[in-house]
Amino acid sequence: MVKIYTIIGCIKMKKIEFYIKQGQVIRDNTIIPKAKNYLEKARYNLATLEVLNKINNKSVKKTLEIPDSYESYEWIVICGYYAMYSAALALIAKIGFRSKNHTATFELIEEYFVKKKILEEDIYLLLKNAVFQREELEKLSDARQKREIAQYSITKQTTKGIAEKIYKDAKDFVNKCEEILIKLNKK
Repeated sequence: MVKIYTIIGCIKMKKIEFYIKQGQVIRDNTIIPKAKNYLEKARYNLATLEVLNKINNKSVKKTLEIPDSYESYEWIVICGYYAMYSAALALIAKIGFRSKNHTATFELIEEYFVKKKILEEDIYLLLKNAVFQREELEKLSDARQKREIAQYSITKQTTKGIAEKIYKDAKDFVNKCEEILIKLNKK
């Protein structure tokens, strides 16, 4: 079993190295102080998410003169995903990485925050109490898929249920990222 995990870990690192060679991931210590800006952007996206959620209320629609048939669910999914993605960018910025690729960002999060195998000892100890569980990473990936459906589909596949799940997951994910960043800042 240990060999399997070692092989998977090597594959993940090779993927990250591939993204670095392609210029999709850049090691850049000047990005570290900007982690807070990414988190701020995630918070703004959550505020937009709140506005979009309130637009579905009949009285709000009437006040804003929005047709009764309008539903903001697809934009809730899109905005929720980007809130989560901005928070993920905050995490990787904090450890000195920039990413221009969503999949590469997921690989970095998994390798450095889920597995935590190659972080320096002091950073690892800081993260020990704010462990990033695989479920949080799966929420981000799931949100990306739902965002793609919502953004590019012309059918009504984006249901209220999907929007409600992303709405909750985005808040949880951003809060978890903020918790980890606070612990890293105490270093």
